[in-house]
Amino acid sequence: MKLVKMFVKSELPFRFVENEDFRDFVWSLQPRFEVPSRTTLRREMWELYEEEKAKLKMFLSKQCERVCLTTDTWTSIQNLNYMSLTAHFIDNDWKLQKKILNFSQTTGHSGELIAKHVEACLNNWELKRVL
Repeated sequence: MKLVKMFVKSELPFRFVENEDFRDFVWSLQPRFEVPSRTTLRREMWELYEEEKAKLKMFLSKQCERVCLTTDTWTSIQNLNYMSLTAHFIDNDWKLQKKILNFSQTTGHSGELIAKHVEACLNNWELKRVL
């Protein structure tokens, strides 16, 4: 799991686990450690995402009175449209938190499309108390 978290935090490409220098380095630290394949790494990363999502979903449903939302849309250099949805809230220690709830490709930037994506995301996260 530490390896998975390192890849997430450092934004390393999956193929990095196949790098011979990386494998040699890991072997020098612990010869019995078997470096996972990029497929295994991707699967474990997805499992980590699902676990963290479940924790955040529970926290938002039980401990968070309200969330505020911001959305951002843009077009990539390949002319593809994207949208992100971020929740902002105050945690139990009175600290402002922000969490990206959704990042997806869209078919455009119209208000109607954005509203549909926001609604689908809110339903997926089961968020009802939104400012």
